[in-house]
Amino acid sequence: MLLQTNSYIVPKEKRPEHARILRRFRQTLQRLGCDHFEVYEQVGANWNTAETTGRFVQIMRFRDRKHQMQVQAAERSDPQAQQVVREFCELINFPYQQQQGLFAVGYYTSFLRPPSGRPLDGEAGAPPAQLRSQEIAAAANAAEPPEEIPVQPEPATEQQEFPDSIPPVTEEPPHMAVPEAAEKTFNPDTADEPPMLDEAEVAGEGSVEDLPLNESENEDASRT
Repeated sequence: MLLQTNSYIVPKEKRPEHARILRRFRQTLQRLGCDHFEVYEQVGANWNTAETTGRFVQIMRFRDRKHQMQVQAAERSDPQAQQVVREFCELINFPYQQQQGLFAVGYYTSFLRPPSGRPLDGEAGAPPAQLRSQEIAAAANAAEPPEEIPVQPEPATEQQEFPDSIPPVTEEPPHMAVPEAAEKTFNPDTADEPPMLDEAEVAGEGSVEDLPLNESENEDASRT
């Protein structure tokens, strides 16, 4: 990477014309193959624009020495470029500034390469600005979304499932043991009727006719 700088003084009353010539000069350089052309004005300390000195610096960047020579040869052979250069020299009074040491030319070579290693504007293989913006947008869209923390679902409460129909009971209930005494004195078939007395048991106490009547029957008997 090579840089060429041109530093000079512009009178205050000629600044508007100087700006118009520089715009034409930049268009001419782009047509001749130099894509990087910048112009800066010197200001006071801490970028104090109120203290301008009228000194400007032009910065032209080239890929290498061969590229710089190609652009310079094309500039010398191009009539439009030569016209712009003549107008510029007349505007700043180039012979006078060169004699007084006010016009300075500097040549610089790159000391630190760009960290990305990508070719810059004007270099061979450098993508245009529109393509770079598309690459940046594609990279942003392709970026992985932030990892989402999975949400643990709450444990479902167990619900008791009831069958559609209750199956019939097939097991018989256990039988109750009947005491032996109850088996001898109680018959379930005649549970509603009192037990009959044996005639032998009644004979010892007399016949039924000898039994006393109740008081109402005695009164009826006396009346008759």
